[in-house]
Amino acid sequence: MHALPSLLRAVGLALALALPGAGSPPDRPLPPQTFLAPGTGPFALQSFAACLEYLERLAGPNIPEWVLHSSLIRYSARSPRYDPQGRPLLDKAGRQICEQVAQTGRVFFPPTWRVPFQRDLPLVVYAHATTMKKHAVASEFGGHEWLLGAAAALYYGFAVAMPDQPGMGGDAGHYHPFCHAKSLAYATLDGIPAAADLFAQDPYLVSGGYNWNGKLYLVGYSEGAYTALASVKELEGHAAEYAAKGIALTGSACMAGPFDLSGLTRADIINPLREYAHSFYLPYIVRAYHEIYGQVLDPREAFAPVLLETREDGDLIQWTDGTLDGLEVGDRIGRRLGVAGNRVIFRSILNPLWLARELDDPAYETSAVHRILVENDLHRGWTPTRPILFSQSPVDQDLPFQNTLATIGYLGAEIYKNGGDPAKLLVSIPIGDCRDGITHIEGALVAMPTAFNWIYYGMPTE
Repeated sequence: MHALPSLLRAVGLALALALPGAGSPPDRPLPPQTFLAPGTGPFALQSFAACLEYLERLAGPNIPEWVLHSSLIRYSARSPRYDPQGRPLLDKAGRQICEQVAQTGRVFFPPTWRVPFQRDLPLVVYAHATTMKKHAVASEFGGHEWLLGAAAALYYGFAVAMPDQPGMGGDAGHYHPFCHAKSLAYATLDGIPAAADLFAQDPYLVSGGYNWNGKLYLVGYSEGAYTALASVKELEGHAAEYAAKGIALTGSACMAGPFDLSGLTRADIINPLREYAHSFYLPYIVRAYHEIYGQVLDPREAFAPVLLETREDGDLIQWTDGTLDGLEVGDRIGRRLGVAGNRVIFRSILNPLWLARELDDPAYETSAVHRILVENDLHRGWTPTRPILFSQSPVDQDLPFQNTLATIGYLGAEIYKNGGDPAKLLVSIPIGDCRDGITHIEGALVAMPTAFNWIYYGMPTE
């Protein structure tokens, strides 16, 4: 997500949810509460929309604690290592070697008046969506997406942790491992103890009697959805190991993510007619995988020569270094290719010779890129045991709805094969219908409140 557009006051904020009370039964939310907002007169928290709009009017670092409390977290996270051939480096016990990398994030808490009787809060870990700007993250009150997490803390009475994605915020010296499952999962999960420790260390929380109730939810949209599902997969695969650290999953909401990279996503990349509104996604993943896997995927071989030409406006390598946002990168790609920035065909970004060797049939099945994409698929090969919400617009132009449907189908088959009931674990809530025309970015403004509401009401499966 790049910004909160005018849709904030239209589709995304037309939800008008009744204000939940942290200590009330799920089916009986408290009536709206009113408090006096400085300079605005009486202000009613009647909906998530009103709460978000109010927070928009306040400067991030200057939000008073009686409105919202937040704490910066710093922690060390695992960063997996690979050899020059792009294969995992293993220790003598056969485990992948990881470097410890300094990460940052921010945790938002409701004020004491918002949770007057019961301050045992669930922890919602919110993985932010794709951003190229390294400092457009919650730890620095950068960008806009942190407002959704802050509003969820104030409106629902959650503790909401928003880790900066690796390569962002305090880790800006590294390149962001875009859609690399292990890197994103480790950076997310390794931040949970730091967030939980705040309950015993933060003076505001200690004096107010705040506690974590042990419930843990992972949520995200777009790349945040990919991050959340990668984290769920990691947790499910090593449940006992994480339980020993006090981390046990309650549920997750993984919405509009590129879960099937090797199949559906690759098919979109090679489609000669498929136009993308946000073309920066492709060079982002190519550059990220180069940083992780080395020369197995070399951007200077993969990108179209015209995009590598250094002109007055720079070149594609410079544009994707983390100083520009994704929309700016997409516009520059479009201008260089002679098309509108929102009408770029992914295939045109790539070198035809490289495409023929790595992504096109029949070479694809034996290529190094195929191996890398399969390694980072999330849509099959594991079994969920805790509820997952999937929510996406059926006409999403950046990440086709079929990616979500296929993931539900594959994971449902895994659940059924292992004796479970997919209907009790996998929930799909489409964002509008085909007539609504809700885009990928607009969809986030509906999906995230939907996820928070679903969590608050006990993750209903019907």
